Amino acid sequence: MKPQLKKSLLLTLVSSAMILASCGKKNVVNSGSSSSYFSANNSVFAGSSQYIQYYNSIKAKVACLSGRYRLNSDVTYYVNGGAYSQSTIAGQFQSGMISSGTVSEMYVGVSAYRDLMFVTKVTNGGSLVGYNVTISMCSVPNSYSTYPALVSNDRVLTNFQAPYGITVNSNTSCGYGLVAAAYYTYMLSQRIPSNAYTADFPVYTTFTNSGCF
Repeated sequence: MKPQLKKSLLLTLVSSAMILASCGKKNVVNSGSSSSYFSANNSVFAGSSQYIQYYNSIKAKVACLSGRYRLNSDVTYYVNGGAYSQSTIAGQFQSGMISSGTVSEMYVGVSAYRDLMFVTKVTNGGSLVGYNVTISMCSVPNSYSTYPALVSNDRVLTNFQAPYGITVNSNTSCGYGLVAAAYYTYMLSQRIPSNAYTADFPVYTTFTNSGCF
């Protein structure tokens, strides 16, 4: 399938889902700021105080676009192994994190909507164990302002996929690496169980080189 056709198909799917997800009564959205800051004993960065500091600093500096807010909770997925090539991570991502091993590298990416991706490389004795991918999303308002947001604190994000892989770059002066490209990553924003008029919404997000923060 040609890239232009593929992109058109994705846009069509998203537009269709927005129509379905838009139906419903007005819903009050929690617009609180992010509170999911990591500590040394409770994170994918456990044992790496330097990366914890970078993570907290970046989240504090990168604000969502006007009219949007950063979700209270991040989502984390992992892949065992996952080294498709020297610079590209790919595979079947699963919910949760790799908690055993040492975080040897971190890579940061940002989307056009200021969503953040933190990728951590986990090793054990110099051998690759796998990668954790932590996503900090911004809310996505509904085009109909009186209807529930499409991505919000009231919805659960599931089923992360990176169909084109995650390409990273370690050679930076940031103190951490960068996500060079993660095109059309996917998550499902689940319907609000208490609102029968909402529908699941597919979230396609492209993360690219953020530069140093």
